[in-house]
Amino acid sequence: MPCGEIRLEGSFAWLVGERGKGFTHMSDMINNSRLSNGVRAAGLMRRALTEALFIAKNRRAFGKRLIDMPLMQRQLSKIALATEQARTMVYQTAQALEAADHDPARRPLMRIMTPLIKFRACRDARKVAGDAMEVRGGCGYIEEFSDARVLRDAHLGSIWEGTSNIVALDVLRAIQKEHALPALRQHVEQLLRDGLPVSPELATLQAQRIERAFAFAQQVSNSGSTEHARQAASSLYHVVTMAGMRWEARHAAMPIRSDLADLVLKHRLAARDPIADPEVMDPALCEWLASSI
Repeated sequence: MPCGEIRLEGSFAWLVGERGKGFTHMSDMINNSRLSNGVRAAGLMRRALTEALFIAKNRRAFGKRLIDMPLMQRQLSKIALATEQARTMVYQTAQALEAADHDPARRPLMRIMTPLIKFRACRDARKVAGDAMEVRGGCGYIEEFSDARVLRDAHLGSIWEGTSNIVALDVLRAIQKEHALPALRQHVEQLLRDGLPVSPELATLQAQRIERAFAFAQQVSNSGSTEHARQAASSLYHVVTMAGMRWEARHAAMPIRSDLADLVLKHRLAARDPIADPEVMDPALCEWLASSI
């Protein structure tokens, strides 16, 4: 286990595969393991969101339920957005892995999807777990509830199987050595073609931000510098999850996924003035949160 130690001095071992090609032989395991880490992160976020929603719906302050208060609605909405992005990415990555198993030509897509989910979903789980603990208050910090364990476990996801920096660099490696960026772009465009359409205004913004994300990733890859690897990986993750949510809104008959995709576009891909007048929270999302659990 990555969180334990083992000593192998004097142990006897057999060579498996070609000498010097160990990492190549491990690659299949690594891809599946990174998806597993993404599933784990998504599950931890869902548990954290569930606990936070339960408290927000049942605790009252100043004569109101917490979930009816604007600041709590915004906090829960942010938690829910990252949680649902991870869920979408899990499905997209699993499908990419299955397709690559049947058709080697599909490997480039799989090769970039697995580090993307490992990088961003595992990092999001840390913040989601902490923000959800805050909903319960001081009691969430002690061990009588699940919050402390969820937060503790969430941090491990971005440490083992490649730390955040290493996995972000692997996204660049997939672009450079596997030519994965065109495959990812094609996949995103196919999801959007098959997904629920958006308004002309949002469609223009969406096209601009997608173009910017892929251009930036290519620029970072071509530059030879790794300084902006994390930003490139994050932007690609947000593009894929946004497109996946558009697809789910139509094919899973879940219109709320389109509202979530709008939020990814506005709050994760488009630049916002941090002190501008805040826009009203999406009513459909608030209603969905209130009806959950």
